[in-house]
Amino acid sequence: MFYKGANCDIYIGKDAGKKLLADIRNARKSIRVVSPYLSPFLISELIDFRKRNLEVELITTDDIEDFYRGNEKNIHKLIIQNRKINNEAIEKREKWKDSVKILFYINFGLLAILIGMVYFLRDIKVAFVLIPIVILFLIIKFYKNKIKNKPIYSYWYSQLFPFKVYISPDKTNLSSMFIHSKIYLIDDQIAYLGSLNFTTSGIKHNYETQIRTTDPNAIKEIKEELHQLMNHANLPERNIQFWGKQLYNEPIN
Repeated sequence: MFYKGANCDIYIGKDAGKKLLADIRNARKSIRVVSPYLSPFLISELIDFRKRNLEVELITTDDIEDFYRGNEKNIHKLIIQNRKINNEAIEKREKWKDSVKILFYINFGLLAILIGMVYFLRDIKVAFVLIPIVILFLIIKFYKNKIKNKPIYSYWYSQLFPFKVYISPDKTNLSSMFIHSKIYLIDDQIAYLGSLNFTTSGIKHNYETQIRTTDPNAIKEIKEELHQLMNHANLPERNIQFWGKQLYNEPIN
């Protein structure tokens, strides 16, 4: 995208992120962020904005800061685990449980008969009664394993708000393009572009450059570019279902 002649303000230095953060926190309708790196603190900010019913969109990469160091950080909070109960599986499992109970009582009865025969008849031949007892024991064990391993839950994953996590070029051969832009669009009225990542260091500590514009024509072009990047980039991205399975446990019953 190229746009010429936009009116803008320029921020350079260590405090370049202060105005950006203030505008983001004063948002009334929407926040759209493009940043290859994120910090847990600012992910929490986005979550709070979503709780305020603001429209939030995020475009980032899988080089997310601290992602693999704990479940309480970053993108993990944005992926929601959903669980569905399979009623047919539950019904089948309950039938198996009933069968196990019946077989257990039969086996208990055979064992009682065996003990009585041994006591009263004192004949080694009564040991043959052990055969059906052992067979029933193995059948009971078989059904218990089926009950234990019968999945009654299925899982799928959804997003707290729309986001895309593109795969870095060093992790795939499908594309050589790295999403390196840092763009912030607030209420579709204020846009920031520059070097500042959506991280604590970027906002508070680093020497950064930022351009801020409210030029309507520039905003229109930036919004369209973000829409294309969000929906039609055709770049390799993290699959939310596969990623969710890596992040969460999925007990089957």
